[in-house]
Amino acid sequence: MIARAVGALALLLAIVGIGVSGYLAIQNLQGETGICVGVHGCATVQNSRYGEWFGTPVSVFGLALYTFLAGTSLAWHLNLRERRPELVLLWFLGALAGLLMSAYFTYLEAFVLDAWCFYCIVSALLMTGLFLAWSAMLAIHIRE
Repeated sequence: MIARAVGALALLLAIVGIGVSGYLAIQNLQGETGICVGVHGCATVQNSRYGEWFGTPVSVFGLALYTFLAGTSLAWHLNLRERRPELVLLWFLGALAGLLMSAYFTYLEAFVLDAWCFYCIVSALLMTGLFLAWSAMLAIHIRE
């Protein structure tokens, strides 16, 4: 029962992440930075040398990761091919990678760029929630 609730929360967080990163990816691919809400520096962050990897906006990679995490979560809920333990490990590793990247980007915003992006902050909070959810899920599966 607890595992299902944690899994549902994680799926919801991943879907919100798809919405945030999807919006920003569309904006970035069109050369825009999205509407900056509540903080200054969205354009500074997104147009910096850290805003792209291999010529592709970082938001596109974020969208890919959130989509992977949502798909894996959905597969876990459906117990796809009875592979829940493997799916939990994949999701945990994906969330860990996302958390580490979010920490890196937050460091860049705070100490290198001195500018903050609302979407980056939201994504970092979502990734933290996803990491915590799937850490709990991994612990539940290890106990079983």
